[in-house]
Amino acid sequence: MTQSATPGAAFGRYEWIFIALGALAAFWLHWHFKMSGFGEQDAGRLASDAINWHFEGSIDMTKVDYRLHTSPLYIHSMKLALDHGLRVRSLPLLMNGLSVLASSGCMVGLYLLFRQLSTPAIAAAATIVYSLTPCFWLGSVYGMPTLPSLTLLVFSALAFGKAADQERLRSRRFVGFLALSTLLAALAFSIKADMALSSGALLLALVARGRLRPVMLACIVLIVGFGTLFTVTYARHVALPVVEAAPKNTHAVGSFLENWNGRFPFKWSLLIDPKNNSPITHAAGTLLFAVCVLALFQGVLGHKRRRWITFGAAAWGLAPMLFWGLKPGNSARHNLPAFPPLVFLAVLMLFQLVDNRARRAWLLIVMLLALGQMDLTGNNSVNPRVDVLLATEQVEHSTGSLHARAREFMNSPNPKKAILETEYLLSYSEFEAWAAAKAPTLNEKRSAQKTIGDGPERETRVFQTSSARVAKTLAQSLRSQGFDVFSLQFSL
Repeated sequence: MTQSATPGAAFGRYEWIFIALGALAAFWLHWHFKMSGFGEQDAGRLASDAINWHFEGSIDMTKVDYRLHTSPLYIHSMKLALDHGLRVRSLPLLMNGLSVLASSGCMVGLYLLFRQLSTPAIAAAATIVYSLTPCFWLGSVYGMPTLPSLTLLVFSALAFGKAADQERLRSRRFVGFLALSTLLAALAFSIKADMALSSGALLLALVARGRLRPVMLACIVLIVGFGTLFTVTYARHVALPVVEAAPKNTHAVGSFLENWNGRFPFKWSLLIDPKNNSPITHAAGTLLFAVCVLALFQGVLGHKRRRWITFGAAAWGLAPMLFWGLKPGNSARHNLPAFPPLVFLAVLMLFQLVDNRARRAWLLIVMLLALGQMDLTGNNSVNPRVDVLLATEQVEHSTGSLHARAREFMNSPNPKKAILETEYLLSYSEFEAWAAAKAPTLNEKRSAQKTIGDGPERETRVFQTSSARVAKTLAQSLRSQGFDVFSLQFSL
């Protein structure tokens, strides 16, 4: 690998072998620690959207909410898998397995991108450090669309960089790589729409090539514009038409954004609110976050190329961080796409400050060990523990217990069952109701009630309510009719 010791140099003889072995090791490690069910409520809601779409043929808009706007391809893909014979019970495995696969691909893509900006050692160190951040680790072991979307965006940036390498803009290679970059970006946005906030990855790819030509900057605008249009069109013509009783303005993008922003308004005060800004530091770890901030300032004061790299990294990382930091309900996974370039800057700074290779290695080892001890707070996926293995155990225990309780109820012998739940936990108990049925059918559906059939005698009624008083009254009535009643949320 000596021939590739300088930034942007050709790959060494054994470099591709190390990349392949690293990807396999990452896949095995994340597969070993992957969640057994839904890693959080939003994952369950996405799965419920796909299940409802598959069994009902239409979706209640009050349950879908904004998800068909922001993740239309992700939900539609799960629905198609169910259409082609995937068992409902296997849906979490599909979602979690996709994240495991995407995480390995993402690490390869990040290494290749960082490799264009630095040496193999720095690129490898930055990729490994980022892979051990709580946001990336948890994103790798349970199913959410964020990590698959980021993976596609990273490879879109790599394809865009290859397009920038071409001297002739009308050549087939230029057009081919540009088309590939556009397609990958469009798929990334349609899996997770807010990935458009991380489009600075394309700019960083240009910085890596040193080809900041106006035409290439214009191409970034066109790629982002096309990806956004593709997502809106996909949602409007494929996903949203299945929504039942949708308001007339449901398809209007402006109306959707206005309603969504009304529910989650921008507030500058949220940046200093510990509840909303702690997911940012917990996403990477307090120590690493501090090093990233120092690296941003140090990069601004560096030489010309270092300043450009810092600018590209900031354009990529700070946009999603600030967007979600100014919105209520921030989460560590919201910041997953923000930290790859910032972690790269941090490692780049550390390697610059420490010349000796052995000392660099010890410095990184000590920093990685310290990550798990700097902040001992956090107990869920919103504010995870910095110790990634303990964070995984905590999330698995909390969500796994919900699955286990609902599954135990569904395995009881009484053929008449009823579930009373709030919207917050409905996706877990309803999923287990669908999964327990050997021949599931939708026998009846109303606005806040549905009946899941399983043969001529077995049925499960699912009710949604936010009132504990209504739930208790309804539970008494159902028990008088011979139903076993269950709830994760209410004490009945």
